[in-house]
Amino acid sequence: MKNTLILASLIAAGLASGVQAADYVFFGQDNSPETKMCIAAGSNNRIALMMQMSSDHGVSRYNANTVVCNGASLAQFAHKYGADKTYAYLAPLTQDKYLYDERVIIKDISFNAPKDTSGTVYVMVSGQ
Repeated sequence: MKNTLILASLIAAGLASGVQAADYVFFGQDNSPETKMCIAAGSNNRIALMMQMSSDHGVSRYNANTVVCNGASLAQFAHKYGADKTYAYLAPLTQDKYLYDERVIIKDISFNAPKDTSGTVYVMVSGQ
């Protein structure tokens, strides 16, 4: 029984290691505070995002609803790149119209993704 559990765990770990998300590297087009907020949000760096949003006497709620990252709100940008910590921080500060639309999405689980989906993806960020 114990051997069966160990074998099942090893198989599950092997399957999980084959499914990797892409690693995102963000770099800014400029050195503006908005672009820095976008990079922190996409990089899942909650502390840097909080510091950047409140620096220069900024109001976090205002920044969460006005800063645009590559055409998306801060929260939408964070969600797009799987930045769960920064999305969780931004969600209560963000108006509903600027949040990610969390309706039920049905995906085909039998779809086989291309083998080369893992790796590093470089994203140029521009904040407004």
